[in-house]
Amino acid sequence: MLSGRRRASVLGAAALATVFCVQLFWTHAKLEGVKYLSDQAGTSSPQEPGHLLPLYPPLQWLARRPQAAAREAAAQLVVGQRQALENPAVIVFCYNRVGYLNQTLHSLANLTGLERYTVYVSQDGNDTRVEQLVSGLSSTLFGRGVARAFVHWMRPRVPQLSDKQPGTAWLAQHYGWGLERVFMEQGHSHAIIVEDDMLFSPDFLSYFEATAPLLDADPTLWCISSWNDNGFTPHHEWNASRLLRTSYFPGLGWMLKRDLWLELGPKWPKEHWDHWLRMEDVARGRDCVAPEVNRNRNIGEVGANMNKDTFRRLLATMGWSTAQHVDLGDLSYLLKPAYSAALQRQLAEAEYVDPKLIHRQDLRAGQLYYVPYVIEEYQRLATRLKIWPFPRGHHQHVAFIPYKGARLLVADRRFCPLLPEHEKLRPTADMQPVAAERNQSCAAACVARGLLCRSPDFWFVNMCSVLKQHFPCERGCTIELGPDVPNYVMDASSPGYQYCLVTQRASTCHAVNPGAARLCPCSPPLSPGEQQQPERQLARARASQQQQHRPAQRPQRLVAMGQQQQQRGAAAQEAGGHAAGSDGASLVLLKEVLAARREAGAAQGTGLEGKAVTQSGSSGAGSRGVADASS
Repeated sequence: MLSGRRRASVLGAAALATVFCVQLFWTHAKLEGVKYLSDQAGTSSPQEPGHLLPLYPPLQWLARRPQAAAREAAAQLVVGQRQALENPAVIVFCYNRVGYLNQTLHSLANLTGLERYTVYVSQDGNDTRVEQLVSGLSSTLFGRGVARAFVHWMRPRVPQLSDKQPGTAWLAQHYGWGLERVFMEQGHSHAIIVEDDMLFSPDFLSYFEATAPLLDADPTLWCISSWNDNGFTPHHEWNASRLLRTSYFPGLGWMLKRDLWLELGPKWPKEHWDHWLRMEDVARGRDCVAPEVNRNRNIGEVGANMNKDTFRRLLATMGWSTAQHVDLGDLSYLLKPAYSAALQRQLAEAEYVDPKLIHRQDLRAGQLYYVPYVIEEYQRLATRLKIWPFPRGHHQHVAFIPYKGARLLVADRRFCPLLPEHEKLRPTADMQPVAAERNQSCAAACVARGLLCRSPDFWFVNMCSVLKQHFPCERGCTIELGPDVPNYVMDASSPGYQYCLVTQRASTCHAVNPGAARLCPCSPPLSPGEQQQPERQLARARASQQQQHRPAQRPQRLVAMGQQQQQRGAAAQEAGGHAAGSDGASLVLLKEVLAARREAGAAQGTGLEGKAVTQSGSSGAGSRGVADASS
């Protein structure tokens, strides 16, 4: 006879076994259902019909998610096949560019599979030329069952900020209006968002259908994009069948689900919608999936965020796929556990290359290199590598760049958690964020507390989450350019009033803004020995790491140049440096410290802090900078 406790244990085990069997048969049925839907879609995949992925992600990853969602995700990840989306839509946002819109709609109508989608042309305002074009195409180009339905609507063009609001505000308000209608009024499950200046690759729709299951399988993914920000063709060998994860929202032809709109819709901004999505308190650590080779081509030389010079310099050199079908294969490598593990393994195996000398090095074809950088020098590095001049297309601050036959992992020394410890750049010891007074420089704010402002430390406080610990940030955060950013805008006449601003460019300790209060990195003075110790440790670690790899061959002239640079760097360190000295931050820091001392002395002598320092107008003067040339 079993005891009561023993009997309960046996019954519990039997119940668990029963639940497991039911779940197993349920999952099998779902897999067969997806197989049927995929076969019905008529895919031309070379895989055998019904060839399924291994049940991925690993069980320990699935166990942390709700069981129903995990089962659904396992059922939807199918090798080389498309997912039949429940009720998808394509929404084309337009305003008054009739010529571009005509090209976009003709390109869209030629896509295979459009008959499964409802197409919306969302017009901002009532431009009669646009209205006539869309009306004519609806009965001709889209009148033969090309799409499931073709709908044209016009948004009343009423400003929500002011009559003089910028183009980025009109665009954000139009996006919010259109997406609300698509998801909440029309009840669509997925929306692919495009604009009136795009042409589409032949596999544009099948690309989204193949990647859609990832949004269900991985809660750390929140969008699928058809655009690689670094997808320039000169000097790069991208693979059309390979995809990547990016923490930097790419936009430019992207898909989201209704569930995400339920989260974002109530908070949708009235200006700079794309910059808003890049704020860490909005993204919350989530990534987008993007292709190595773009699935759309941007043709808009002029727009809300674009001018002809920037277009010709950047977007005109972007590559895009023209293949009718690309087999994307097993996409489980894009799930975060597998992707992060592979990236960390590659970094551990990669050979170090100096970002200052990379354009002169003889990189070996097929060799994996890691290129650590500091943001102060990124623009120069980007020019050498022919990529976007600000870090984009990166996962955990590592971007993969195929360059001249080699494979580069370009990693931010401050924020990449996967770098070797000796490469990581930490803030100055005991650095603390300090909220300055309105119209006060960081140099003065720090000196008033017996501390020093060091400009390389600004990046550690240049985050929305840090700003919100010191300021109310009633309207949230947005991106702005200016040497006085990060800050909180207090001038009620400024368009940025009650915003907390972050920047993508270097800040200075001596800048002031009459209409804003700055957030400052303040730290105690360091002794000369403390300044030099991190540099010595870094040099020893790099020397040890390089011994593990066969060094790339370099001419003796370049070796001599490198030795001279090291000697000059050592001399600069003796004059007073910083933990980032080997990356060019030491001299910048030395200038900032001297400027801070001069400013503090002048302020103490005159009682008029700020008269002798540079004044910035990033937000206080009522002008809004453009944080990026393109969305």
